[in-house]
Amino acid sequence: MNHNDYNSPLLEQIRNSVKDINTIAENETFELFEKCVPEEVALKAGNIFITGCGDSYCAAIAAKPVFENADTSTKTGMVPGTPTQAFRNIEFSRYFNTYAGWNPLILGRNLLCVISISGSPARVNEAAIRINEHGGTSVAFTCNPEGKLAQNCKYVIPMTLPSYDLAPNVTSYYSSMFSLMMFGFYISRVKKQLSEQQAVACREGLLEYVNSYDEKVMERLSVQAFELAKKWEEDGVDNMDFVGDGPDYATAFFGSAKMVEAFGGLTTNDDSEDWCHINFFIKDSDHIGTFIIANEDSPAFSRELETVKVAASIRKHVAVISDADPSIFPENVEVFSIPKARSVWMHPLMEHIPMDFVAGYIGCWRGRAPFRKNEEPYCEDNDAKRFRNSKIEII
Repeated sequence: MNHNDYNSPLLEQIRNSVKDINTIAENETFELFEKCVPEEVALKAGNIFITGCGDSYCAAIAAKPVFENADTSTKTGMVPGTPTQAFRNIEFSRYFNTYAGWNPLILGRNLLCVISISGSPARVNEAAIRINEHGGTSVAFTCNPEGKLAQNCKYVIPMTLPSYDLAPNVTSYYSSMFSLMMFGFYISRVKKQLSEQQAVACREGLLEYVNSYDEKVMERLSVQAFELAKKWEEDGVDNMDFVGDGPDYATAFFGSAKMVEAFGGLTTNDDSEDWCHINFFIKDSDHIGTFIIANEDSPAFSRELETVKVAASIRKHVAVISDADPSIFPENVEVFSIPKARSVWMHPLMEHIPMDFVAGYIGCWRGRAPFRKNEEPYCEDNDAKRFRNSKIEII
């Protein structure tokens, strides 16, 4: 068995990640954002909300620090930006300010970024309509500039997405994340929180990080993920949990989602503190795979290191994704060494790749069709029932 002997639309997306992100970057420039969302609109934004479903929500979590704090070259990497919240879609559309009510003094300063590749799910459209009706500004991030979401939003940022056959999507995740991050720096530049040179440096730094995942690094990660996936399959691992903090929680969430979509694995995701309170007690620990993201510049790194040690003391299958020295982790832990990023907010754009590879290889071995296509009971035309025809209510 060799990792290069296996291919699928998911594995193809992963292997092309660096090339595809560079292609996306060519189109999604600060000039594009200025054309799509005028400077006077960006300048007025006093509160930023980001929402979406599934991978889009993960992208919202990952991009939040870029809006909330403008990047600098300091170790903490941040100066004050714009107050920002990342919402689960149902939480924003049905619960946000439902009890407290909307503050009439700041209604016009609320800007909502709504992410949806197709623009068709009911809930994202509901969120856009809701912010509009409460006097705020809606901005659609979508690959369908003529779709429902684009029609329901005041402004539209057309995202570019490489085309692949049906698969658990990786391209939509990093496309959404990159677009949001660049939009965040566009807003910071307009507000003079960043100079033109600083905003450009942030963009260039992010692309530098992307390109640090060169052919040699991608080959190493692919081989390591292949060997880990093979070992876990042989050992009967079927349940997995994923741990991350801050923006890295987006990676944990996204990694768990790819396992579900690729082969139907049962997964959970949590932070490094609550894992020790809850998932520590999951039964049958010999058949659970655990992924923990622990980068050296994470404010929660000390806690993540403790959590790794606890997990390694009770489980046989623990993998860590980290830019730290591998020798600081227990010997029985599999460490995926990833390139260092210039700033902590950059990590989520690429650090998910080892988990994606694992999902891709296990998906190949188990022969599962993406999204259970043509499998009972999933083969019915349930897409419309699941999220497109859901009733829209504006609260």
